[in-house]
Amino acid sequence: MDRFLESEAAAHTLSFAFASGLIDRLARRSDIAAAVLADEFRLAPPQLACLTGLLVGAGIAAEPEPGRIGLSEAFRAVLPCRDLIEAKLAFAAAASEDLRRHFPAFVADLPAFMAASRTFELFRYDRCFEITPENLDATRRWVGYTTCLTRYEAGPCLDRIEPASHRRLLDLGGNSGEFAAQACRRAPALAATVFDLPVVCALGRETLADRPEGARVAFRAGDMRRDPLPEGHDLVTLKSVLHDWPAEAARALLERAAQALAPGGRLVIYERAPLDLRAGAPGYVQSADLVFQPFFREADLYTETLETLGFVAVSVRRIALETPFHLIEARKPGGAP
Repeated sequence: MDRFLESEAAAHTLSFAFASGLIDRLARRSDIAAAVLADEFRLAPPQLACLTGLLVGAGIAAEPEPGRIGLSEAFRAVLPCRDLIEAKLAFAAAASEDLRRHFPAFVADLPAFMAASRTFELFRYDRCFEITPENLDATRRWVGYTTCLTRYEAGPCLDRIEPASHRRLLDLGGNSGEFAAQACRRAPALAATVFDLPVVCALGRETLADRPEGARVAFRAGDMRRDPLPEGHDLVTLKSVLHDWPAEAARALLERAAQALAPGGRLVIYERAPLDLRAGAPGYVQSADLVFQPFFREADLYTETLETLGFVAVSVRRIALETPFHLIEARKPGGAP
């Protein structure tokens, strides 16, 4: 879907088309007369020509014949993922503005960039400890975004790790429980525990309340850097967690995860890899990933730490989604032969 969001003009056009109801109008018909749209949306001819030109130029719409317009087949194919498209549009708007206003700091003074940016103001973990209406509202904004990403990113990981071969899953920093819930949906005998900060856990319980697999996902609130981690799990996962922390903190989290994992169990790390910037400049929508580029790592730090901790069968696979991901698996020695 990123092909429709590569240019800023196309992204703004699509945001308007969603918000105004134009996409919904076009989705109900194979095509419609442009003049009818002009009347319904009160657009003067020059404005209509600009809007339809941008939609067609971005590949979002097509003109089957002069004077008529409809959604392109390619865009109809991704429209079922509208939640992800709109989430990407909203986050890219904030991230691109941060880069536009503070790019020198992004390059030369990362702490100053983080302090000034809307992006990092959104991800305020200090608001996630005390459950208050204000903290719930502030945290809900970023939890909604990361939940939407996980809704689509979880599948390629779960396809490869076969959660049905395990009995109990511990998802550290598991956010709203989306990853754990998808694992439980694939594995009817699996029970899962999500360990995250108190406000995040409260939102997670709310998110999974009406999902059948939610009954098999328990939430444990705490700070995984210092609080005791639940034990007795034969699968521990960390999805998009470790890049949040400096190298030493990431190593310490892996050590704690290793201690919590049952002997013979498996540890899985699913993390974004750095963008290959030399292959081409990122498009507008990738502003959302570019602001985190300084924090994405190659797999070496994680694999070397796991080997130092005594893990065996350490493997790395690279998964090409809209950005590259590392899928790292390792087994803790011991357990039943």
